[in-house]
Parts: sequence; C-alpha cells; structure tokens
Amino acid sequence: MMHVLFRCDATDGGGIGHLVRVVSVAGAAVNAGHSVCVAGDIQSPLARQLVEEAQLTVVPAPGDLGALAAEHGASIVHVDDYTVGNEALEQVRAAGALLSSMEDGSYGRRDADLVVDSTIGAEFTERGRAPRGRVLRGIAYAPMRPQVLAARHKREHDFTPSPVPRALIVMGGTDATGAAATIAGLCADLSRNIELTVIAPKRHWEAISEAAVGVKMLDPTPAFLDIAATMDVVISAAGTSAWELACIGVPTLLVAVVDNQKAGYAAAIEAEIASGLGTLEEIRTNLDQAAARLAEFIAALDAGEVSTRQATAKVDGRGADRIVQAWSDAFDERYAAARGSDVAHGAGAAVTVRDATMDDCLHLLRWRNDPATRAVSRSTEAIGLDSHAPWLERTLQRDDRELLIVEFEGRPVGMVRFDAEDAAWEISINMAPESRGRGFARKALSEAEQLFFRRHPGTSIVAFIRADNAASAGLFDRAGYVPWPDRNEPEFGAFLKSDPS
Repeated sequence: MMHVLFRCDATDGGGIGHLVRVVSVAGAAVNAGHSVCVAGDIQSPLARQLVEEAQLTVVPAPGDLGALAAEHGASIVHVDDYTVGNEALEQVRAAGALLSSMEDGSYGRRDADLVVDSTIGAEFTERGRAPRGRVLRGIAYAPMRPQVLAARHKREHDFTPSPVPRALIVMGGTDATGAAATIAGLCADLSRNIELTVIAPKRHWEAISEAAVGVKMLDPTPAFLDIAATMDVVISAAGTSAWELACIGVPTLLVAVVDNQKAGYAAAIEAEIASGLGTLEEIRTNLDQAAARLAEFIAALDAGEVSTRQATAKVDGRGADRIVQAWSDAFDERYAAARGSDVAHGAGAAVTVRDATMDDCLHLLRWRNDPATRAVSRSTEAIGLDSHAPWLERTLQRDDRELLIVEFEGRPVGMVRFDAEDAAWEISINMAPESRGRGFARKALSEAEQLFFRRHPGTSIVAFIRADNAASAGLFDRAGYVPWPDRNEPEFGAFLKSDPS
C-alpha cells in the first residue's frame, strides 16, 4: 500500500473538471489498496460536495511539491492542474516520490515520471517523449468515476426514448462563461417541442429564464450523471463531462466553451463519439447557423439516426484503473533488479547502508510520515519540514545516535536508526513504502547491524515492536532477536540481540 497525493484546484473561475478526474483516479487508487488525499484550493460548492461524497481529505498546497510529498508521506504525487510548472519533477524526485501528470494536449504539459493525456486521438499525434518518463495517451486512459459506470448500466437497462425529446444543458460545474443561457435560447427557438432541463449555478438562472420560458433549472449536482442517463440528448461543454457522457452512451452535442476544449471537441467529433454545435464564440457570432445545426441534430434523433455505439465502445470507463496500474508498473521497473532471489534471501551486494546527510532530509521525512508507518510507530502524528530539518541537523551531530540510509543500487529505499539507551541501543527500521515487499528489509537490517557492531563492539540492540505489527516481528525474529520481557512497554514488546562476536 502507498499514499497518493493529488494536486488539484477547483474554483469558480477555473471549473471543477480537474477535480472530477482526480475523484475518479482517487477512487481507483483506494480500490487498489492505496490511501489518498487532495492538496489544493477547493472552492465551489459542487466541488466541496464531490470531495465530501468521495470522502477525500483536503490539505493546503504550498508551492514545493517535494516538501508537500514529504510532509504527507506520499509515494506518488499526481498533478491535474495547468498552473504547476516544469520544476515539479525535480521537486518530487528530491523526496524520492513518483510524479504522475495529467495533460490535455499542450495544456498542463510538464516533465514527469508518468504523463497521461487522455484526450481522444492523442496517441495519434506528436507529443515528444517525457524525459526519463513514460507517456500514456488516448481515451483509454480517461478517468471515469464509479457514478459514470453506474449511470452507463442504468441507461443500458432502463432507458426508454420519449415522444417529446428530453434535453439537458450543462456547461460545466461553474459555467464561468454564461454559456447555458446562450444554448437555452437556441433550444427555445426550435420549431420542434422539447422538454428542456438546465444545470447551472443560480447566478445564471435569471438569464436562462429570459432566454427560454418553461425551463426546469437545477443547481450543479453530482447527480448530474443519473439525470443525464435519462435524457434523449445532452448539450454539454467539451470538457471532462464529454467523456463521461460518451461512456454513459447518451447522444451528445458538444460546445467548445473555452480554448483548451477545442482540441478535445474536434477529436470527439472526428472519432464519432459526439456531434458538435461549435465553439461558444462561433455560436454567439452566428446564432442562425447554430440553430440550424441544433434543429438538424434533433431531426436525426427523431429519425433514429443518432447512434452511441462508437462512444460506448471507445470510452469503456476503465481509464482510472489503467493509470493506477501504471504507477505500480513504474515502481516495478524502478526496482526491477530486485526481482531475483538474491535480494529476497539476503545475499548479494545490491543493498548497502551509509551514513545519512542533510541531502536525505525529504526522503526521511516522507518515509516517516507515510500513514502505514505512523500507524505502527510510537508517535502517530505527522510532522512538518520546519521541525524535521532542525531535528536531522541535530541528529547528525550526536554521538549517541547512528542514522543510516539504506540504498538499493544507489537509490535510497529506507533507513535504520540506533539510539543509545542505558542497557542497549534501540533500533528503528523503516523502508520506503514503494520498496516494501521486495526483499530489502532483511538485507538492510543485516548490513546495518554489521556496520553498527563494527563501530560499537560488545554492545546489544533492542527492538520495540507493536504487538499487531506481524511483519516487523517476523523480520527481527529471523534476524536472531529474542524476547526481552523485562523491557516490554505498553503495546510494544522488546526483543534483544547482542554482538555475535
């Protein structure tokens, strides 16, 4: 299990499309056994509702992603935000974590260990390789929330077309451009009678009412997907919701509301997963032409000539699972040389130990703040960089403490610490979450003990192990530690090992 930190904002000005994707990937991460949190500015009411329903913890997002990863114990930082720059990769790597990055064509492009561009057709265009990273491109990686798949199932089994077409207008969670009123006006001018519902913030309701009489208006809601599944047609902004509607299988007319939607809009139409009404600028410039396109689409819908087979086939809803699996694959590649039996059985020289330096500050803090590590530690609270860095500086100057970094082929993968006590030195060991289960701990303990006993001959080591920490109990038992009941503490058993020489 690893901890995943998602970097994302959701504001009235910027919309909630990035957060919708984050919620989807976070759900897949939790299903895969990982823990998650979101770092960002979550402002809009719908965004806060989405976060609450997904049970996501939200934390502040300072500028340095490496420090953020360390303070939250994250092995993976997944960025879905256009404002984060190219410095993110080196920041995250300074903490030993993996940077995963979402981009939309040229928007949000940055170096990363793993780059995901889930726009349709992206795999057929030139992007350029992410330096030292892997690139996943195409609609197969479009993250879909569980609610999308539930709505898809509902439509497949329960949908019945209406004699009077039911149309839904949704121009994003915030409708920052006021597009819903424009589209509602087009629908009101149709000669064909339709039953119109508009999902938009209340601040736009007056304008929508003026543009179209008798419209049912709803606040932005996570139930949007369930509503969409019952519709004969949805007119949508060409953002994240476009791919959700394609996955559900509802006939869709797209509007490219802002510039960063234009590429996805064009690709969706070319792939025949939706039809196009135009860009918002084009529609407002030539309302008659847009009205004609809308009337033509409704006529085709009446004639049974609008199909969603291409859409449901190409957007299968498994994109978030593929992204999460790619994280695991990336760490498997990082530690590929550890797959053999040498490391797992404690042989070979791939695992080494060395004295810690201040350059290890972020690594040590990240390993220490990992939620699984804190759960079995004496102190379960996370600590900040402002207190950790001075602690490390003092530690490196002490004679009664040995702090060692475990490395695998030159890459830090854990730490071993010895603290002088009255009768024995207390040992602590902590491996990087992403390196656990790869056979490192046993070899790391052996290497650290050998170095320690060379420096402190004739001494003994005591390990305090929480009663429910079976993994640590097994590790120290195999290393020759024996129970020391006289030194047991509440919730912790004591185990002793003396210098074998």
